[in-house]
Amino acid sequence: MADGLWSLTPLPPEAVEAVRTAVGPLVEGLVAEIRAESPVYEEVLAAPEGMGIRIGIEQAIRAFLDAAERGEPPSSDTAELWRRLGEAEFQAGRALDELRSAFRTGTRAAWRGAAELAAATGIPTPVVISLAEAIFVYSDQLASQAIEGYLRMQSDEAGELERRRRRLATLLLDDESWDAEALARAAVLARWPIPSELAVLALASHSPGAVARGLSVDVLVGADAAGVFLVLPDPDGPGRRRELDAAVAGEPAALGPTVAPRETHRSLRWSRTALQLMQRRAIARPARGPARVDEHLAGLVLLDDGELAGHLADTRLLAIEALPALERDRLLETLEAWLAHQRHTPRIAEALHVHPQTVRYRLAKLRELLGDALETPDGRFELELALRARRALEATRH
Repeated sequence: MADGLWSLTPLPPEAVEAVRTAVGPLVEGLVAEIRAESPVYEEVLAAPEGMGIRIGIEQAIRAFLDAAERGEPPSSDTAELWRRLGEAEFQAGRALDELRSAFRTGTRAAWRGAAELAAATGIPTPVVISLAEAIFVYSDQLASQAIEGYLRMQSDEAGELERRRRRLATLLLDDESWDAEALARAAVLARWPIPSELAVLALASHSPGAVARGLSVDVLVGADAAGVFLVLPDPDGPGRRRELDAAVAGEPAALGPTVAPRETHRSLRWSRTALQLMQRRAIARPARGPARVDEHLAGLVLLDDGELAGHLADTRLLAIEALPALERDRLLETLEAWLAHQRHTPRIAEALHVHPQTVRYRLAKLRELLGDALETPDGRFELELALRARRALEATRH
């Protein structure tokens, strides 16, 4: 306790001795009042585990009396004991608010008991007032030590739990050394039951905490050299899409497909591919929420290898690209409409806002440039892929 907070005039030896001989009943009075006001501690203090708290209370009272007799601040010998008691309270699963409430109750009970004993020994009123102030200051110090121990243990356990969860995320993603038994043990230690289905959310940010806190489900937070990610259980549960959109908001992110735990690595890989494509503007970024792999499958298949997609566009459309810009753009537009409308000239003309004869003229030119590619299913398929690749790759350049 800081010397500046201690202002108790030394108590007469007979007064200290009177309180000291009544330490047992005083402790019992404190315990009884705490039990009466706290349902949690009513059970704890009645059980064998409550003996440590009783010993701590008694030791604190005796240290206080020794200090009161000398008129000096109490020694710090009891500080570590109360820190350990705070740690024990956290390990027992009791709430910090319950601990604080018990201290308040105990402080009031200690003051009443000490005041009654002091009055019985004829201590002057100014000394009794000083005694009250010292009791409250001393109780605050003990409470601070107990809370420090509680928070220290809470922090240590949170750090250990986080390490265990990162270990679990690593095991989930280890495709080459998948071990169901090791995974089950790690899940127990991480307090994260393995779900039947999950999905991985890849994030551009290195601070996933805000997204994780915005979700009602308990997620795993993982990280590796490529960035951070969240493993979501039951990603298709009721209301999950809306909740995820709100949690992600404008954060660049991509959600992999729903998979069995054994396929977690695939959900992560595809979500990261989608995130990269979105950042390159090769696939559209949603106004809100993550890009979803299942909604961009064709784009991912086509653009996963950007160089190869570019080569496809360059080779299949080479003859058209060599034309002057205006003619090139008109023919590409016509080719795309022709493929989209299943070669139906009137609908193509309507879509392009041109005369059907103009469409026929352009198609003749396309046949001249592209040869048999327009006449075979494989040729038309490759041309459509080339057009899609060209459009997506163009978007990345702007």
